[in-house]
Amino acid sequence: MKPQKVLKRLKRSVGISRIVRVERDVYDGERTEGYALALTDEWVAMHVLADGVHLDGVVLMRLRDISSVRDAHSDYLDRALASLGAPRAVFDCPSDVTTRELVLIAAALHPLSALALGDEGEEQLMIGRLLKAGKRRAHHRFVHPDGTWDDEIDRWKYDQVASIHIGGRYIDALAVFGDPCPDDATST
Repeated sequence: MKPQKVLKRLKRSVGISRIVRVERDVYDGERTEGYALALTDEWVAMHVLADGVHLDGVVLMRLRDISSVRDAHSDYLDRALASLGAPRAVFDCPSDVTTRELVLIAAALHPLSALALGDEGEEQLMIGRLLKAGKRRAHHRFVHPDGTWDDEIDRWKYDQVASIHIGGRYIDALAVFGDPCPDDATST
């Protein structure tokens, strides 16, 4: 699908109560389904569906990585989501927001930062704590899947960030049940 058509479909889907499926061929055809919440010059924010019918976290994806947008709505989804009663997330930001600003917004909304780095056709989700948002790089301490923290602090350029995840069941569980971040002890 041409980038103009992707953008047109995303613009049409923002703010309406219809589920869309976004595909990113650059990451082996990764599919994300959910509600389009906001659209910027370079990013789209979606409230993601997990396991088919559960509203999970919000994911921000670079527009340049999106290869297609399709309607994925059904009467079944309407009934299931209404029955489960989970409210749709709200996300708003200026259309000219930078990646650095989105990283800061995400860090303000959730105790853990989850940045997916796009590299050579793969997207690696790095969950942890944003320690500093420099002019060119984010400084981040990684939390392992077992809730323990890495000893090293990673630094990534903002142009490496392919998506930003805000909350969701897995990230929420790490925030609640993981070990305390070592940087929290030094800052108090």
